[in-house]
Amino acid sequence: MNIQLQPLVMLTLTAPGQAAGNILTLKWPRQVLWTGLILAIALNAIVYSFQELVFPLPSDLGLPKLSPLTYFGVMLAIQVVFVFALFVMGRWLGGQGSLEDLLVLVVWLQLLQVALQIIMTLLFLVAPLLAGLLNLAATLFGLYIFANFINEAHRLGSLWRAFGVLLMASIAIALVLSFILGLAGPSLLGLSANV
Repeated sequence: MNIQLQPLVMLTLTAPGQAAGNILTLKWPRQVLWTGLILAIALNAIVYSFQELVFPLPSDLGLPKLSPLTYFGVMLAIQVVFVFALFVMGRWLGGQGSLEDLLVLVVWLQLLQVALQIIMTLLFLVAPLLAGLLNLAATLFGLYIFANFINEAHRLGSLWRAFGVLLMASIAIALVLSFILGLAGPSLLGLSANV
């Protein structure tokens, strides 16, 4: 398998549906895909740790500060549930994609997200306002790219249905996070579990 990263990154930004199609033509073994997801999340945790060192959150916000290992574990759990939710919700809306199809696309987008986070962190050191605006624009454009990827993986034939899959999978993630916070929230906030 010969993959040229720079043209694939440019294609992801300019023609995301075609980029997803190109990625899907490569058949990766399942263990390589799961390893890729773990690697992407580990890199994400490293960037998160660096951001915490350079831009620490004020302690009066009351937000829990996660260790890199805890952040890695939470993000891994979220991404695994998210991939399965994309698979199930896509099938429910008539999609035909496999779990591996969705996993390879999520891994690619996670790796691009790590690169974007590094760029945004460096830009924030120089021009914080510009970095904030670009981060917002990148998030919105990322949703468009992700919908194209879902549409291509599930062969839905409609970006609106792909957005529906993305929305339903996001709701599933919100429910899982609510459950996790319900179990671990008091201890993360320093409260007694018997309140």
